[in-house]
Amino acid sequence: MILLQSPSRFLLQILKDRVVSGDKGVDIDCHTVEFDDVRYHIQFSMRNPKVMVLSVALPLAPPEAILHDGLPLGAIDAIKAAYGAVVQILDPPKDCFDVTMKINLTKLPTDEEQRNVVLTRIASVREVVLGAPLKLLLRHLASKTVAPNVDKLVALVHRPNESFFLAPQ
Repeated sequence: MILLQSPSRFLLQILKDRVVSGDKGVDIDCHTVEFDDVRYHIQFSMRNPKVMVLSVALPLAPPEAILHDGLPLGAIDAIKAAYGAVVQILDPPKDCFDVTMKINLTKLPTDEEQRNVVLTRIASVREVVLGAPLKLLLRHLASKTVAPNVDKLVALVHRPNESFFLAPQ
């Protein structure tokens, strides 16, 4: 989305390194914070080196935001649409996180260019989740229908204490 940042460079580098190294690697269990608001917990285990568990904690949403299970409106559907069979959403998410995903690296495309596109999309999880309400509203506006569960004012979280508000008409 236009308002949101580029992919997480740290997350993208870890994904690319793990794909290149294949089965040669070490256990990874690290926490990182990017953009001063989104926290990531990245886990790889040598028992299953082709599976990554990624947990994401989002910034606090304003009281006006429409949430479903702690996530922005349409976030689950946006994750499924963006990642397909490569990502499985784990329910419930890990403690203190809003969403936990199991990423199966064996389901990545074999073509290097397509694989890099998918890895970049995975590293853009912040954009996918936080941009879901805007994408949902724009889709409904384009089809001239009313989005479900939408009030007159919709809050889009950009950064902590920075939200954009839309009034669909």
